[in-house]
Amino acid sequence: MAKLRSGDVEKETRGRSALARGAGVDVTAGYFIEQYRRRSFLDASLAKSSRERRDSTLKAITKRWAGIESRDIRRISADDCRQWAASALRIGTGFVAPRAKTRRVGMSASAFNKTVDALRAVFELARDAGVIYENPAASLQKVPLKKKRLELPSIQEFEKLVQRVRTAGSRWSKDAADLVCFLAYSGARLREATAVKWRHVDESRGVITIPGSKSESSYRTIPLFPKLASHLKAMRVGRENETSDTAVLKVGECLPALRHACQETGLKVLTHHDLRHLFATRCIESGVDIPTVSRWLGHSDGGALAMKTYGHLRQEHSIAAAAKVVF
Repeated sequence: MAKLRSGDVEKETRGRSALARGAGVDVTAGYFIEQYRRRSFLDASLAKSSRERRDSTLKAITKRWAGIESRDIRRISADDCRQWAASALRIGTGFVAPRAKTRRVGMSASAFNKTVDALRAVFELARDAGVIYENPAASLQKVPLKKKRLELPSIQEFEKLVQRVRTAGSRWSKDAADLVCFLAYSGARLREATAVKWRHVDESRGVITIPGSKSESSYRTIPLFPKLASHLKAMRVGRENETSDTAVLKVGECLPALRHACQETGLKVLTHHDLRHLFATRCIESGVDIPTVSRWLGHSDGGALAMKTYGHLRQEHSIAAAAKVVF
């Protein structure tokens, strides 16, 4: 008991010391929020989308937590953080996503978890600066993410979808269809796909380099799968004089065309990332093991994410294969 009291006294003493060290400097939470935003903006290792996501996360925090920017960060307690978290989960920020038909009540688990990470990072900057002794957001609990069931088109449905995109009549319809196919046949992320140049395609070795930048393992060389190889060969027709440094794909995204084609064919609306899921699904259904698929996708976790996302497909494939066993 004496030891516990001693620890409490030490904790209080350090807390007071932190208060004293903050004298004469900007100790508002807004200052450290801005510092975190600035560091994120200057972090060259972060993709543009990641920087934008951090910025929107900080905006969500300040919108839901009224007056936090002007508060003395030394006076914000763990209980304050828990109250904010409860309110965010219950009420949310009132943000309505583009094309959304209804207003969401409360933050989604994914958005909430990102705000928890951002809050912790903001308070950690204050702790590193010696302004606070403990991180009051450290005890916040994240919310488990709900596992999404993938709703992807069959091979025949995908072919019809591509044809609909290709013949939509727009100036960029053919190019949009080329991007749809490339994403589905390679498993590349959109940003990776648009960075691929003809020099990355090595037909003699039967491989293609995906210039990923998300992690060390995202820059990778994958096989020229039959569908991908024939697709690239067809794309090269009429473009033989292009230099090796020319981008393979002519458009930077295909979401509007993809959305319109899905609606016309009666399919669930797909995103660029869904085409990456489609690639992984086809690989697993073809009998490729998950660790190999994970490497082709450029994951850096040794297959943990792929197992979590596609593990059920392996089980379904196993059951289907078992039905073919004859004694």
